[in-house]
Amino acid sequence: MIRAHDLEKSYGENRVLRGVSFEVPKGESLVVIGGSGTGKSVLLKCLLGLERADRGSVEVAGLANPKPQVLAQHVGMLFQGAALFDSLPVWQNVAFRLMRGRNPLGATEAQALAVEKLARVGLGPETAMLFPAELSGGMQKRVGLARAIAGDPPVLFFDEPTAGLDPVMAAVINALIREITRDLGATALTITHDMRTVRDVADRVAKLHEGRFYWQGSVAEAFATEDPVMRQFTRGLTEGPVATLR
Repeated sequence: MIRAHDLEKSYGENRVLRGVSFEVPKGESLVVIGGSGTGKSVLLKCLLGLERADRGSVEVAGLANPKPQVLAQHVGMLFQGAALFDSLPVWQNVAFRLMRGRNPLGATEAQALAVEKLARVGLGPETAMLFPAELSGGMQKRVGLARAIAGDPPVLFFDEPTAGLDPVMAAVINALIREITRDLGATALTITHDMRTVRDVADRVAKLHEGRFYWQGSVAEAFATEDPVMRQFTRGLTEGPVATLR
C-alpha cells in the first residue's frame, strides 16, 4: 500500500534523503523514528506529493508518484499541530474534504457524518458546533483524527501524533490510532520520536539515520537490539555513536 524506492532529496548542499527504500503491506502499521532534523517530515512530504524527490519513486494506494489532489481521495492525515481551520466549526473541519470535489456532500449529510466520526474518537455531538479555539489540545487532536478518517481511507499518515500532549492524553490518542486503524483495516505510517507511540501503535519500526533507513524490524526487536545507534535512540542515551550537545 505504501512503497518508496531509492528516494533522494536535497536542499542545496544539504542531502536530507540519500536513498530511502521500503514497503508497507496492506493493514500494517509502520512507525518511522529518528532524531530532529533527520528528514522524517521531508520523507512524509515526499510520500504525500507535497515535495518532489530529486530521485526515486513513490507509490501510495496503487497510485504512482501521485499529485496531492489525487492522493487526497485515498489517504487520511493527522498533522502534528492538528491544523484545524480556526474560522470553521468542528463539524466543517471534520467533513472539509468531503464537502468539496466532484461529488460533495450537502451540509446536512456532512454534519451527520462529522458527528459520527467525532463519536468514533470519543467526542459528543455538542463538540460539532464548537470552534477549534474552544477545544483543549487533546480535543483538537481528536478532531484532527476524526477528519483523517472521515472518508474511511485505506491509508493513514500520522505526523508526531502525541506532540504537545500530556502522558495520559498521549496514551488516549495512541489507543485511538491503534483501534481505528485495525477497525478500518487501514495501512498506517507514523513518524515520531516518542517511544510510547512506538510501543503502542507499531507493527514494524524503521530508523531513519543519515538519510537512509538504517534499521527495520519488529517492535520487540527495536527495543531488544544491541545495535548502538538504535540502542542510543530507544533508550535516550547521551553516550553513543550519535553526537549530542553536552
